[in-house]
Amino acid sequence: MTPTDDELSNQWAAGDQRAGKILVERYFTSVDRFFRFKVGEHGKDLTQSTFLAAQEGIRRKRSDSSFRPWLFGIARKKMLHHFRALGVAQRRFDPEVDSVADRDPSPSTIIDAGQRHRLLLAALRRLPLDVQMMLELHYWEHMPIAEIAEIVAKPVGTVKTQMRRGRQRLDQLMEELAESQEELETTRSGLDGWAKRVRRECEDEDDASLR
Repeated sequence: MTPTDDELSNQWAAGDQRAGKILVERYFTSVDRFFRFKVGEHGKDLTQSTFLAAQEGIRRKRSDSSFRPWLFGIARKKMLHHFRALGVAQRRFDPEVDSVADRDPSPSTIIDAGQRHRLLLAALRRLPLDVQMMLELHYWEHMPIAEIAEIVAKPVGTVKTQMRRGRQRLDQLMEELAESQEELETTRSGLDGWAKRVRRECEDEDDASLR
């Protein structure tokens, strides 16, 4: 029987490094995907930093805290630190207000995504960072609202409201950014399929890099 995340995390906390290795392999692609279209070339370093912090902090993880939201909570903190470091001479980065585009106005983080995903990724990066995270965790990681709420440290009701408004704002941004009505309608109608394709392509790229 395949061990659960909680079983493995308890074993890791007790000093079983093999259990930790299994968890890293289980979530490496997901964490890499979490950073990929937000921080560009810094994503690999932040992914490694996240797992290093998990290794260092696993013994302090609360026993009633599930591993996946705990891990992505670390990833979120790493990302906020990254964006706040970029804005030393500016006002403090606020993930409820500020977006990836506020710190990186160029499309450098989405160039490699290809034309098929350009519009949606360009619109996502203009949402407040926390809202972008919520939507991507929902579509890419199929994460339940309760786990997303734990990651962003907000009540479930607040997350539901922000995700609903975020989806509406995403649609408005796509309308503003679309180069043609055809591109807009194709992206709108293919949102669920787009999320699955991006997830699959990220996994394929990571598999290839490991070979």
